[in-house]
Amino acid sequence: MQQVFDRAFAAHRDGRLDDAERGYRATLEGNPVHVDALHLLGVLRHQQGQHAEAAELVRRAVNLRPEDAALQLNLGNALKALGQIDDAIEQFRNALTLAPSFPMAHYNLGNAYASVGRHEDAADAFEKSLRLQPNDPSSHNNLGNALHALGRHTEAIASFQRALELRPGHAGALNNMGMSLNALDRAEEAIPRFQAALAAEPRFVAAHFNLANTLDATGRHAEAVASFQTALALQPNLPPTIFGLGNALAALGRHAQALPYLERAVGLDPQFALAWLSLGTAHQALGAHAAAVRAFDQALRLRPDLASAHMNRALAWLALRDFARGLPEYEWRLQTTAQPVIQTLPRWHGEPIEQRTLLVHAEQGFGDTLQFVRFVPLAAQRAARVVLEVQPQLLPLLAPAAQAWRVTLIAQGTPRPAADLQCPLLSLPLALGTTYDTIPERTPYLSAPPPYGRKWRGSLGGHAKRKIGIAWSGRIQQNETRSMPLAALAPLFALEGIDWIVLQPELSAEEHAALDAHPRAASIHRFDKRIGDFADTAAIIERLDAVVSIDTSIAHLAGALKKPLWIMLPFAADWRWFVGETRSPWYPGATLLRQPQPGAWSDVVETVANELRRG
Repeated sequence: MQQVFDRAFAAHRDGRLDDAERGYRATLEGNPVHVDALHLLGVLRHQQGQHAEAAELVRRAVNLRPEDAALQLNLGNALKALGQIDDAIEQFRNALTLAPSFPMAHYNLGNAYASVGRHEDAADAFEKSLRLQPNDPSSHNNLGNALHALGRHTEAIASFQRALELRPGHAGALNNMGMSLNALDRAEEAIPRFQAALAAEPRFVAAHFNLANTLDATGRHAEAVASFQTALALQPNLPPTIFGLGNALAALGRHAQALPYLERAVGLDPQFALAWLSLGTAHQALGAHAAAVRAFDQALRLRPDLASAHMNRALAWLALRDFARGLPEYEWRLQTTAQPVIQTLPRWHGEPIEQRTLLVHAEQGFGDTLQFVRFVPLAAQRAARVVLEVQPQLLPLLAPAAQAWRVTLIAQGTPRPAADLQCPLLSLPLALGTTYDTIPERTPYLSAPPPYGRKWRGSLGGHAKRKIGIAWSGRIQQNETRSMPLAALAPLFALEGIDWIVLQPELSAEEHAALDAHPRAASIHRFDKRIGDFADTAAIIERLDAVVSIDTSIAHLAGALKKPLWIMLPFAADWRWFVGETRSPWYPGATLLRQPQPGAWSDVVETVANELRRG
């Protein structure tokens, strides 16, 4: 019988598993308590994925020879494969009680701890394994994983580096090092680690996924798309990868192409809240606000505290003129961006405060302040005193209006006078109970201070009959759609009888060079550094016949000054321009011109050119 077992063991060692299984079973038929046959048949069945049978066989061997640490170890392996982690841990500990210097038992115990998130215990087990086998690359790699999970990323990188010294080209260690570098905001160092992992193991799905995510996070969206597509070719139904591809396409402005991927992601994993959020955002970018709201609703059913879903749902409702739901929801913006929070003052909600002082503080950009400052005199009617805090660049422009409204005006960053309550500027419409039909539309509500008017008198130059201001780009932000290339304005600059006044205070070096070399340069006038603040810009605008602007602070300033205004809008414009309107309740003198499809600025510019020809 021993010869049968020996032949089975040799077959097992040589990888001839069918022969080994027949030999082990023949041995057990002759001797049902042959411990080694029970044990090794269990190991073989474990190798074949038959973990329940493996556990039963090895447990019989353990019961017959309980002092054998190797049997305890392999029983633990089978139990771990069955998902019985606590029982597996107990067996690994039994093995270590019997053989404290058993490196594989320490190693497998560490893996079991890691699988249930006990990373401190895992790190301890891997460190003990390494004291016994210091040159084992797998132990260094897994120690690195435990340290990474504990947030000890620098130590984790050292462990991965040691694993790579012992086994150059270790794809897992390279991938894991990339993840730790990412956690330390060292994405540019992480990317070549992922690429090296893929050079060593081209079908390594996790490395493709991590490379794609890192490329996307660093703005290399087109490369990210290619990496996500490669990962999906290897593993087609992985929701995070499908979601990542959709997000990368959306970041490239390819929202229509992103939609089916995001829909597929939520179809495969209906509990994927962030995919619902991105699906809603893609619908929103395509102007499908009702569909966007449905997706945001689903995201919020899954994660009621998901601030960005609340915020985007607010924008969709507001674009649809639903102020009753949109304005309360818009308060979530204070959770999603770095807004000025004044913790020491209670919030004002619109109640009369005849004996108290209200601090209203600007937030977001210059255009937001210029647009929403119209609500300040209405708030002043309900308070004994109002202090308005704005960006320093707006202080000279707003000073005359603040004086007329009997409001104290201060600049951000300067000491605040005593106040009793506070309200963010863009929360005033909610506090005041504003609806779409009660938007204060009286213009002008701002004017250039007289000293600035005198400063710019006779300074605009040119000899054409009409002087028109122009702005084609605002502050560039992520996924910015409110900016067009200077070359797109060629149909406007070609019009006869117009002097164009550039209202943007800052131009890129490329824009300076293009304007200097422009064939109509004599009719395009710039003031560059002479524009010191918005009061300068207002004084210039007051001397113009009209303004043509993209959706930026220049448009809001021209509207507040009641200057004839064409506002060039992207396909999915900001909520404040609402859906489908050509006129604005904010600025009755403005004409809204919208892209017929995303990116189609040439159509918008040609429409402006045609209107100017008729004018």
